[in-house]
Amino acid sequence: MSIEKMSLVNIVGSLSELDDTLIRCCESGYLHQESSIDSIDGSSGFIVLNDSNPFSGTLRKLTDISMEVSIDLKFSDFSSLDMDFPHIQKFVEEVGNELSDINIKRNTLKEEISQLKLSAIQIQHLANLNASFDDILSLKHTKVQFGRLPVTSYRKFEYYYGSKPFMFLPLDTDEDFEWGLYFSPPQKAQEIADIFASLLFEPIRVPDFVHGTPSESLQYIADLLVKRNQELVELEARFNEIKSSRFDEINVIFSKIKFSYDIFEFRKNAAILNNKFYLVGFVPHQHIDEFEKLFDDTQSVVCVDHPPDSDPQIAPPVKLKNNLFSQPFEGFVEMYGLPSYKGFDPTFLVSATYTLLFGIMFGDLGQGLVISLVGFLIWKLKNIPLGRILTRVGFSSAFFGTVYGSVFGFEHVLDPFYKAVFGLDSKPIEVFHSETTNLLLLGAVGFGAVLIILSITINVILGFKAKDTERAIFGVNGLAGLVFYVSAIAAAVCMILLNINVLNPVFIGVFIVLPLLVMFFREPLTKLSKRSKDIKPKEGIGGFIIENFFELFEFVLSYLTNTMSFLRVGGFVLSHAGMMAVVMTLSEMIGGVGSPIVVVIGNIFVLGMEGLIVGIQVLRLEFYEIFSRFYDGDGKPFTPAKVSYEINKK
Repeated sequence: MSIEKMSLVNIVGSLSELDDTLIRCCESGYLHQESSIDSIDGSSGFIVLNDSNPFSGTLRKLTDISMEVSIDLKFSDFSSLDMDFPHIQKFVEEVGNELSDINIKRNTLKEEISQLKLSAIQIQHLANLNASFDDILSLKHTKVQFGRLPVTSYRKFEYYYGSKPFMFLPLDTDEDFEWGLYFSPPQKAQEIADIFASLLFEPIRVPDFVHGTPSESLQYIADLLVKRNQELVELEARFNEIKSSRFDEINVIFSKIKFSYDIFEFRKNAAILNNKFYLVGFVPHQHIDEFEKLFDDTQSVVCVDHPPDSDPQIAPPVKLKNNLFSQPFEGFVEMYGLPSYKGFDPTFLVSATYTLLFGIMFGDLGQGLVISLVGFLIWKLKNIPLGRILTRVGFSSAFFGTVYGSVFGFEHVLDPFYKAVFGLDSKPIEVFHSETTNLLLLGAVGFGAVLIILSITINVILGFKAKDTERAIFGVNGLAGLVFYVSAIAAAVCMILLNINVLNPVFIGVFIVLPLLVMFFREPLTKLSKRSKDIKPKEGIGGFIIENFFELFEFVLSYLTNTMSFLRVGGFVLSHAGMMAVVMTLSEMIGGVGSPIVVVIGNIFVLGMEGLIVGIQVLRLEFYEIFSRFYDGDGKPFTPAKVSYEINKK
């Protein structure tokens, strides 16, 4: 429920020990690197190592190989690898070329086989031709073209083109096409070709390797297909043999190269002067002693820690530190943006309010337990972080489902439990009773008002902590806004629930008008609090009045709309009960064997659709009604230097 404390570290040593130092830092997983040159005076003479990475070409070659031959590159222990970089380059080149050559031949064979199969299909339609392709295609005084013609076009020959100098010889027909060939004189070849093109004639090219009659050609193609398929099988076997025999070795080489590549990239954050290197970064304070001991056995490396804010040029990174229950909700906070290092970590607030709101809006004992079970399974089996959140909100849903008396939509199945434990004749909350409905909606608004007041209070505390008087006192989410909002809520509660009118002139003047005036004049008041002599608005008096009048109107309107936004909490309670009532009604109407099927399908539908909608709506309330009042989200994440063995194959 806090932000982990950091220590700023400066690491200095001989340039010859830079790589070893970086390796130790990466293996520890503690150092968040910063650009060292940013924290050094530009006139000090330090330079940055901008040498091109010597491992990039080999790494790219390995990535290309993995994409070409579908090898999944992954980490493999390379500590026992006894091969220097030149030999690694030679190995990658040889294996890459060998696999690439086989892959090219394999793809060429596949393309040839595909073309042979297509040719066989086409020639099969010409099988009724009792002449040699060689004889027909060698005719000197006649143009010959094989192809197929739509059946509808073939019927137009006699009617439209009976007098034209060509002859179409049909050889085969199917549902859509007439297959055959046409003859035309060479001097009329283009005219006839245009006629056939207008009739949607599709030419067929007889391959150069086809000779003899169609039946002889088909036999030749069949024999050739057998031969090419056998060659492909042999190539596939050879390819898979090399791939499997070299797979482990390739991954070992990849891991070594990727390790060397990343370590070299980290060198670019170092500053160099007089054969010495200088590194700057942040280490979690709880690990600083352990981190400093990493360099005890080095010859020249010295690590010194400082307070995290000792260098104003570098902002400390943020690492959230929360209890086991709240930890999964850090993802929601990171979606909005991490807090600044000295800011407020709202993860616990998010975990508590999100879990509570979800349970209220989606209360069902049976469905809640199913949500928890599904969340547990997707976390354990798929390692999906959302599963941990589902586990928690599912139990909240089950708890409120017990309060509502709902189990998979059955609204009175828990009545014996209430009677035995609490002595009640039925469940304590009947959602669709008019009094209960009104109470639910009023309770939702009241709960929302409490959360808004809490959010404004947090902002006031953070404002005082940051010594920001406008934020803490004069702003819409400062003390002035808090007094106005609490007073307005208190007046409404007294009038609606207690029938007491507190809106007398003194109350209105002190708790309504005065806070509004403070918010209206927040800019000059802020300047006065900072003892600034120039408090006149830059836009002039007229512009100041108009601008702040509309802003004040927007502030007041936002208080109302943000509060009313929590009506959706009560609305979803009614919505969930209503949807399950529809499922139960349909089940009763169908009856018999179909009744339980309808119940099961209905529950699955409500679980999926309404569960998703409720999850999104609660997150919206968190971001827009709570976070927006106090949270900045301008922090940078703590990203320790480490070697990543993931490959971007784009």
